[in-house]
Amino acid sequence: MKNLPWLALLLLSGCSQAPLAHPSAPVETASPTAWVEPSWKPSTDPYAGLLCYYGDTHFHSGYSDDNRRDGPPIRAWQSALQRSTEASKFFGPWLGGFFLFVTDHVTYIKTRQDMDDALFQKARKQADDPSVDRKGPDYTFTAFAGAEMTGLRRGGDYPYFDDRFGHLNFFNMTSIAPYVEDDLAANAEGSEVMDRFAADSSHLGQFNHPGYGEEPRTGDDSLHLYPYTPTRDRVFRFIEVNDDRPAHWQKGVSQYNLCLRRGYHVSPVVGTDIHNTASGLTGQARTVIWAPSTLNLDLEQRRQLLLAAARAGRVYATENQTLLLQWSLDGYPMGARISRRAEGAIKVRAHCVSGNISKVELVADTKPEVAEEKIDDERQCTRVLASWKADSTNFQASQQVRLSGVHYLYLRLQVKSGERAVTSPIYLESPPTGNKP
Repeated sequence: MKNLPWLALLLLSGCSQAPLAHPSAPVETASPTAWVEPSWKPSTDPYAGLLCYYGDTHFHSGYSDDNRRDGPPIRAWQSALQRSTEASKFFGPWLGGFFLFVTDHVTYIKTRQDMDDALFQKARKQADDPSVDRKGPDYTFTAFAGAEMTGLRRGGDYPYFDDRFGHLNFFNMTSIAPYVEDDLAANAEGSEVMDRFAADSSHLGQFNHPGYGEEPRTGDDSLHLYPYTPTRDRVFRFIEVNDDRPAHWQKGVSQYNLCLRRGYHVSPVVGTDIHNTASGLTGQARTVIWAPSTLNLDLEQRRQLLLAAARAGRVYATENQTLLLQWSLDGYPMGARISRRAEGAIKVRAHCVSGNISKVELVADTKPEVAEEKIDDERQCTRVLASWKADSTNFQASQQVRLSGVHYLYLRLQVKSGERAVTSPIYLESPPTGNKP
């Protein structure tokens, strides 16, 4: 495959160098309510030294009660690794590697035989198994053990499964014991379990499958269980916009915008929610993280590098697993939190191996056309700042855009086949609190 000139820095730095330190990690402060201007300066190429890591943040094994016929988590990682080896030959040299989070169910009340902490510890050991620890020479594969919190409705004659709990994926914890409830008489509110998890800033959380039902619960009215708090925002940085089902895309992206409007600093992800360990990385949809090279690092170092990039918001969700996508505002990459401004310079770069890019749009928040609980299409709560048409596998654009009244803006892209992608935002915030839309 012919190399792209604008990828030169990526290609030179990606496969042979030690990882490069990158300044776009999120600013952590003693108080999670404080907004801080980034201490690092914008760059002419904020993606220099970074590579694309494709993966899935929502996958189940036989440790989930609704999937007892299936095998243990290690089979999912082994299957995904096999598919990664095949795909790496096709994608090209910008590819840094693959990742897969296995996130078995942890029932809110133990009326099903879902994953308890003993099984979770087994899953963590399997994620460390050498058979799924791929470290090179050309790319890496990184296994993560996570968990999905589910719930039971309170009240009524008997407890039953309740999607309104707002399913949540928990990542980067050493135990799920604090979140497993086994006493129906004393079960905690869902928000309490969420806050137990969010109390540790090293954790990472995800709002799951919002494309159907009433999820996620991120608002402030009777339909929503999880209003914004700065502590929750510090940890819950992912929201699924798709589960490899095209019909769920618009609802998912609209709920992504709802999270942003509420003040969350979330990135859009695709979690396929597959219950079949023999399938590995299924379908086309992927979560993509821009991160430094993880070659020559041990497994835990690789995990923390990817998690740091995820927290920084260098993430996009795509229905096409061969799409490379990046954009910047005044030299800041996606995920950056910067000061409000009247206008800015946008740069966009995209490349798709398996199809022509047809349309790229830069969108920003606007007052919704309908009440928030009725939003089911992102066009009801966004406005287009810039739009470009294309019919090529390669796309580049630069443009000055007005940013008056903008609180966040992000990129959405469509491939000629109809496949879509959406990026993390860049946030325009003003000290000291970071105004919400």
